[in-house]
Amino acid sequence: MDYLKIYNTLDSTNKEAHRLLAAGPVTSGLTILARHQTDGRGQYGRIWLSKPDDHLAMSIVYKPKALDVTSLATLGMKVSLGILQGLKAIDPRLSPLIKWPNDIYLDGKKLCGLLIENSISGTRVQHSIIGIGMNVNESDFPPEIPNAISLTLGTGYFFEINEVAITLRQAVLDILEATPSDWKNEYDQSLFGLNAIHQFQNDQESFQAKVLGISLEGLLQLELMDGSIRSFASHELKWEIR
Repeated sequence: MDYLKIYNTLDSTNKEAHRLLAAGPVTSGLTILARHQTDGRGQYGRIWLSKPDDHLAMSIVYKPKALDVTSLATLGMKVSLGILQGLKAIDPRLSPLIKWPNDIYLDGKKLCGLLIENSISGTRVQHSIIGIGMNVNESDFPPEIPNAISLTLGTGYFFEINEVAITLRQAVLDILEATPSDWKNEYDQSLFGLNAIHQFQNDQESFQAKVLGISLEGLLQLELMDGSIRSFASHELKWEIR
């Protein structure tokens, strides 16, 4: 499997992808997988907990044929949906959901997080590094991480990390070239919290609002308690999950 590079230990699969890209040509679809990741990071610098053979830490190098920076939001949305489709292929009994902007939830708890880093030239994306961190075989979590779940906790089964990685990789790559008409409706129906009222926090206040959906620009669309509808970018809002 020339497309898969497996390491016993890495600081970060995303960092290794950067190093490989800096060293020479890299084929689109190359996937880096680490049995143990020592310095993984999620969105906004959050640390990923990783134990050997329990946690999936992988990065996919993607070189789009033509992706404008104005369409970057759809990249993350497609990746999220691809992961959902991959999970359902692994176990059809699973009912994962996409929690905006970059998490996958299972049974109301966080299963997976994404960190996508892009190299841009002018208005075109040259390549993307798609980092995926997923709880796979963990049997418990420390008290400071109360809202986490693993595939094992969700199903009662043990999973082979390499097989999970290969299935997710293919599902993600399959969806990345799809047009909106092929994937957006399924994405919308797979949203965590859709049509329900949740608690949010911005710079000014904490407030409740109903989740209406996500625009193609990646904005969370909310109906506030006064009936008004507003859209928020991910850096403007925190979704409070208790």
